Amino acid sequence: MRFEDRTARGQVARLRPVAVEALHRYGIEVAGLRLLNHGFNTTFWVDTVAGQRFALRLNVNSRRTDANIAAEMAWLAALATDTDLRVPVPVPTREGELMTHVECTDLGRVLPAALFHWLPGSDLGAGATPEQMRAAGRATATLHEHGARWQLPEGSDLPAIDTVLMDVPDHFGDEHPLLTGEHRVVIDAAMRQVQGHFDALFAGAARQPLHADIHVWNLKWHRGRLAVFDFDDSGIGVPAQDIPITAYYIRDNAEQEAALLEGYAQVRPLPPFTTEQYEAMVASRTLVLLNDVLTTTNAEFLAILPRYIPNSITKLRYYLDHGVFRHDVPGLIPAP
Repeated sequence: MRFEDRTARGQVARLRPVAVEALHRYGIEVAGLRLLNHGFNTTFWVDTVAGQRFALRLNVNSRRTDANIAAEMAWLAALATDTDLRVPVPVPTREGELMTHVECTDLGRVLPAALFHWLPGSDLGAGATPEQMRAAGRATATLHEHGARWQLPEGSDLPAIDTVLMDVPDHFGDEHPLLTGEHRVVIDAAMRQVQGHFDALFAGAARQPLHADIHVWNLKWHRGRLAVFDFDDSGIGVPAQDIPITAYYIRDNAEQEAALLEGYAQVRPLPPFTTEQYEAMVASRTLVLLNDVLTTTNAEFLAILPRYIPNSITKLRYYLDHGVFRHDVPGLIPAP
């Protein structure tokens, strides 16, 4: 059976021995291994015989190169040293490397793996308070301050994310049974409009490392402090991109979004963008996610595609008609 034809539980079961093999490279005696997340990547909660706790990430659907992952690990290590941000600190293998590779026979390829010291706390999620969103804004500004002066180490690299789909190949032209001709018309129109705003935003702007995926499920809260994790989408862009990415996930909560912007401005001035550019960047997240799920092997994502694709088109059509991106638009197919 193909990996993508298995249930989510079946996929995770096939990845467990891959995770155990990866942990051997770190010299860890495993006492417990629990699933944390099975999405584009798969992350396990690791308890050791020695009483330590870690998070192990397997890059299952990620397109990251070794040089990209090396840059991610180096930036995390630098942030942990240079700032007061709480971030996942990478753990070296027995050979001193900050990543390893493990063969996955079910997928027919080698998967990159990375181990991180445990970050305590709970994900902010949809119920994030204004206080927490202000903290998220301050953290984003701190990342931007650090990224503006940090230099990529030799041998590492981060992709340019200066187009609508960031560094992901365009799959909208591929044949897909759920993409209709009408859908493609809306996608093409949105791509053209949003890319025009991207081009204007990037013209002459200084570029730097960005997290590029800060949202309420990539943020943790513990004893009144925020932690930022999942730097797997980090790339080279402009600071104006990060805030609309966060805003996409809280777009229907004006208080949360206002608190995010307020928190950022407490550390540094908001990046220069017009209202039209800001809305285009929020809308672009729908295009990024829709493009990604067209090629996913994740069982849960595959199951929601018959609803996810037309709903994404409905939201993009609303944006094109009104110039504002919303999640709560008329005509959406409700969840079962």
